Amino acid sequence: MAVEVELFGQLATHRPRRQAYVVTRPTTVREVAAALGVAEEDVGLVTIDGIQSEFEDPVPPDGRLCLFPFMTGG
Repeated sequence: MAVEVELFGQLATHRPRRQAYVVTRPTTVREVAAALGVAEEDVGLVTIDGIQSEFEDPVPPDGRLCLFPFMTGG
């Protein structure tokens, strides 16, 4: 099965914005991000299937993982 991964903002600058990550065993957000070359310190928000999540949370094999950079504004 594959997790649908979407990267936003500068996280997608040198990587495909949308990609599939093949899951062969239980995995966490941390493992997926590392495999895609996304540093934890660059991520401000994580969602799994639209729900705010953390790096240690498990990613379901058919889920949608979104990684957002830190955001600023006023």
